[in-house]
Amino acid sequence: MKKAFTFTLAILLCLSVFAGCNTPQTPQTSDDTNTPEPPEDVIDDYDNENEIEIGGEQPEAGSEHTNTVGKFVAKDKTYTYQGNNVTILTLENQSEANCTVTIHAKFLNAYGIVLKTETQSFEGFPAGWQNYFVFMPEMKYDIMEYTLEIEEYTGEMYFTSTSGYVLDKIYEDKGCLQQTLAQGDYDKYSNILAKFVSVGMPKTPYLKRRVAVVFDNTGEIAAISTQRGSFYSESGEGYFDIFVYAPPVPTKEPLDWPEELDGGGTAIVGIRPDEETY
Repeated sequence: MKKAFTFTLAILLCLSVFAGCNTPQTPQTSDDTNTPEPPEDVIDDYDNENEIEIGGEQPEAGSEHTNTVGKFVAKDKTYTYQGNNVTILTLENQSEANCTVTIHAKFLNAYGIVLKTETQSFEGFPAGWQNYFVFMPEMKYDIMEYTLEIEEYTGEMYFTSTSGYVLDKIYEDKGCLQQTLAQGDYDKYSNILAKFVSVGMPKTPYLKRRVAVVFDNTGEIAAISTQRGSFYSESGEGYFDIFVYAPPVPTKEPLDWPEELDGGGTAIVGIRPDEETY
């Protein structure tokens, strides 16, 4: 049964921060004269959607309205994955300002008791950009509430409004499997992978965490992979693969693909700064 999810959008925006906002600083661009298209959002049936206006200059005396520099659009959807819940929160910066965004999430049961909390943030969220934040508290919950803090950011920018990863293909290959490696077996077995291609990524080292989520042809989550490190290239382009599926009994023969992966699937990749030591 579909659960209802509530929101606490206590947007902590200091008007003076955005007062007299200048045009956002020019982000890093590629030498290619053809501007790449930003990755498209493949989630089309979100559970909830909210718009958050970002305040600009103070209104004139007697005015009933506050000037704005734009808005953030927040959308979320909660899934069941490997016996637990996962919530994907999509944020799109439709304002004129580069921002720092902090998300304070609470996971509650049906009685409103907070079971767990988590905070994710992004410093230097470009104007016009969309990004995904994947919450995986490794538990079941009935409600996710979150609070957003949004402030203008004037530091060095690594990403642009077109930065991101797009799914290139879901394909079959042979490689080492975790279950066989655990037994000291280093042979390569048939498995299904997803390949992602980067668009407009930083050309300078940038320590970050990326979370790739692959959806099967029914719209459910087939695989999640989290990677951390300094991912960059001189051209701002590149690719990476994640594991999607292998049969319970390893085989080196061609696979009979699961019905839910037949014909491929869709995917998203969430990116955020990662300054933790590991």
